[in-house]
Amino acid sequence: MRAEYQAHIDQLLGQYREQRDRLKGLQERLEGIEASAEAADGMVRVTVDRQGRLTALELDPRVYRKLASSELSEAVLEASRDASSKVAEEISQAMQDLVPSGPSGEGATGGIPDLGKLLPEKFDMDSIREHYGLLGK
Repeated sequence: MRAEYQAHIDQLLGQYREQRDRLKGLQERLEGIEASAEAADGMVRVTVDRQGRLTALELDPRVYRKLASSELSEAVLEASRDASSKVAEEISQAMQDLVPSGPSGEGATGGIPDLGKLLPEKFDMDSIREHYGLLGK
């Protein structure tokens, strides 16, 4: 194989590894995203994970005396929507350099992609060299 081909392949392999490391770091950052929001003058507080799933619900004891059950359920839903919107915004900001923006709120309900699957763990240079006829005989 020509030296210039090998140098170019080595450069591409280095770029591949660097991008893979960046994606792994982003995946770890995205996995830790969660958000909280309040409703009903702070008497209802919810926390949602990166997929918008409710992970915590806190109700101030005063809420039972001040809100009817329908008002309480609406307050929980309102706080959940607000927290999910915050999560979607955090995901969008984290991924803005890598992924084109999608519909608003997409990250909150659709989850996040497994970025590690975008680039395989093992990189088989021999198969690429063979494909391009660069493998020595």
